[in-house]
Amino acid sequence: MASKRPPGRAPARRTPAPRRPAKPAAPRKRRTPEEAREAILQAAEPLLVEQGPDRVGLQAVAKAAGVSHALVTHYFGTYEALVREVLLRRNELLAASFREQLLAAETPPDAGELLERFFAVVQQGQHGRLMAWALLTGRTEHMPLASAQGLRLLADALEFQSGRVAQAQGTPPPSRDAVDMTLLVALCASQWFMLAREVLLPVLGRPVDAASDARFREVLGGMLQRSLGVKPPGGG
Repeated sequence: MASKRPPGRAPARRTPAPRRPAKPAAPRKRRTPEEAREAILQAAEPLLVEQGPDRVGLQAVAKAAGVSHALVTHYFGTYEALVREVLLRRNELLAASFREQLLAAETPPDAGELLERFFAVVQQGQHGRLMAWALLTGRTEHMPLASAQGLRLLADALEFQSGRVAQAQGTPPPSRDAVDMTLLVALCASQWFMLAREVLLPVLGRPVDAASDARFREVLGGMLQRSLGVKPPGGG
């Protein structure tokens, strides 16, 4: 037998709370072609450094950049072209940064100071690993420093600063041959040290640390200073 509702007032119906109007979605900012291209390059660089260019593809770059594979292909065409643009962009930024530091110094830096600046620049973002990959795989066209303009700009800046040191000391400036060879020695020795330091230093019984790095720069700096035929400012 069904139970009877007790006499009294009927239960009040619950009035549903009014729904808040949904906030309109913020309009998505449309990237310019230049912004989209730069975003892809910025996303690709850490992938190339961490995994190596031979282990990354357009799909992985597109995923990291948050864009479609078709968009990456639209801007760069092939994966090889994308890798080339990443390396060129990185090399141009580093070369420009080092050259600006050379020319902006109020007092002429000695060879040790130049090496400090050079190491600080090229160690950004594991740059040495990408340079080594480009050299070992025959992709020197990916490196602006291998072109006349890139390396010549650095040589010009080094010649300018070496001339300032020589003038301050009242000695003849180094020849362009000395400047060019000194720059080549600095680049090659520094690059090899950065790539092989973790292997070579322990073999010699030395720790892989900042002190060993500083000692290497000190010795190399002295060799380069003698190659230029000038002494550090104030060195007598």
